[in-house]
Amino acid sequence: MRYYKFLTAGRSGPFSRQTWSTGWRSEPAIVPCRQGLHVCRVTDLPYWIHDELWEVEVDGPVLELERQVVAGRARLRAQVDGWNAQARREFVRACLARIAGHAAQECGAALDDGPLAAAAERLAEDGPVDLAELAALALDRQERAALRGRSAAARNCGYLADAIEMTESYPVAALGYVAARAAEARTPTVGVDRYQVEREWQVRWLSDRLELPTG
Repeated sequence: MRYYKFLTAGRSGPFSRQTWSTGWRSEPAIVPCRQGLHVCRVTDLPYWIHDELWEVEVDGPVLELERQVVAGRARLRAQVDGWNAQARREFVRACLARIAGHAAQECGAALDDGPLAAAAERLAEDGPVDLAELAALALDRQERAALRGRSAAARNCGYLADAIEMTESYPVAALGYVAARAAEARTPTVGVDRYQVEREWQVRWLSDRLELPTG
C-alpha cells in the first residue's frame, strides 16, 4: 500500500504546523485527529488537497479510517512533482467544468441549458471561458429556475456562481468540496450517492493526472 501526505509549502503539516522530512518521525500513540502521523491513501486525496504532495513510507501498525490513515511511524519518501501550480489550476477548472455540467443537466432545455453546457465543455478542454460572464449566466439561470420551482437547478446554478467567486481566494480543496456538494444537490436518483460518485471522479482525475498507482 502506498501512502501520501499533502503539506503546505515548505513541507509543513496543514494542521499540526510541524515540518516533515525524509527522516523517520514517531508518535507514542495513535489517536485520530489528536496524536499520530496522519497520511492518505489515493482514495483519500481529494479531501486533503494542499500545496505539496509527497509519497510517504510508514512503518509498523496503522489505523485505517474512512478518509485517512494514522500511523505511529512515518517519513517522506519523494515529492510528487506533478502536483504543481499548473496541476492545481487544471483541477480547479475540472471542478468548475463538473459543476457547470451539473447545472446544465438540471436546467435542461426549458431553462436554456446550452450556454452552460458549452461552458462546461470548454472548461473541461481548457478552452477560453470568461468566468465573470459564466457567473452572471449562472445567477440568471438560478433566478429563472427558482421562479419556476426548479430547486435542484437553482441550487446547482448557485453553486456554480459561488465556485467561480471562490477561485480567487479559496484553497483548491474547496472547489472539490463544492463540486461534490453540487452533485449531491442534483435531482436524487435511487441508490446513487452523488456526493461519493463525484469524489470518486476526483480520485480518478488526480490519479490519472499525477500517474499515481491506485492499487
